[in-house]
Amino acid sequence: MRVKRTIRVYLSLAILLLLNFSCKKDCDEVQPAFSKAVLLENVADNIILPALNDFESTLSSLESSFFTLQTDPNQESLNAVRANWKASYMQWQMVKIFDFGPIRTNGFKGAVGTYPTDTVRVNSNIINGGYNLSTADNADAIGFSALDFLLYRNDALIDFISNEEYFQYTLDVIQKMKNEFALVKSQWSTYNSTFIAGTGTESTSSFSLLVNEFNRDYELAKNGKLGIPIGAGTLGIQLPEYIEARNSGISLELLQESMRALRIVYMGNNSGSGLGFYDYLVDLEKSSLASTIDANFNQIINTVETFNGSLESEMGSNVSGLNELYNLVQSQVVNIKTDMTSSFGVLITYQDNDGD
Repeated sequence: MRVKRTIRVYLSLAILLLLNFSCKKDCDEVQPAFSKAVLLENVADNIILPALNDFESTLSSLESSFFTLQTDPNQESLNAVRANWKASYMQWQMVKIFDFGPIRTNGFKGAVGTYPTDTVRVNSNIINGGYNLSTADNADAIGFSALDFLLYRNDALIDFISNEEYFQYTLDVIQKMKNEFALVKSQWSTYNSTFIAGTGTESTSSFSLLVNEFNRDYELAKNGKLGIPIGAGTLGIQLPEYIEARNSGISLELLQESMRALRIVYMGNNSGSGLGFYDYLVDLEKSSLASTIDANFNQIINTVETFNGSLESEMGSNVSGLNELYNLVQSQVVNIKTDMTSSFGVLITYQDNDGD
């Protein structure tokens, strides 16, 4: 009996040791679940809020420099306005990605980012006066594109010196942007906590909205900034009248900056140290896809850098190069719109017409 009891004791101890070893092994291997709340918090605090602050600052600088132009209209003061306009336009490439919450509610993206501008409408407003820049009729006569026309047309300085109505209209466009963005920014402070809390995959969640607007912004850049002007969807028939920022000639710079901004959101920040879509893909064991998307963004950005002239000049001298760039940009769509979003369990809810 004593021998049997001893055997039972040893067997019990052995089982306990095995269980303890198994538990320890399993516990050591358990990794904390990926936190989309942390991802959204990083995007909100380290990408969106700084972008909003920087954009507000550039708009203030644009207005201030325009007042200087009013006081002393000369080429130097006009160049300063142009420089601040460009700085604000470049910063807009980041802000425009986040077309949800206050930006969507206030219709701000359409109010500042619609192009090309209706130059006939702009000139008519200046000549006739009595305009209301908030009406639908003037949707193509405001924002950055209108300023591209007003600041860079051949006789711009002469008009600023001699035409009070021309000056007033330009000021009205600038102040409309500045005042409406002040409302957007003030509302974001309240919306911020709502944004961070929306970690689900339903179409109204913050995470789903972020994924959708990331993709939509990419496709708008692909088509509007490049594909439509170079004739990608019109059998190679170029449409230079649709070039963004055609008067200033900075369209390719805007395309490059737009891709940089998208990559920052994808990586979590400029250095890649914050949580972004890249990190979520890696956590989902999609490391190859994660790296491919990042590599493609870098290749697109570097390829744009190889062009020396404006988009319009390159359309005349380097059609093959632009087509290669477009194909490169196009090849990224399936990675982010199909493979990435399906990995996240998010449905694309916006409509597009190019068949990807």
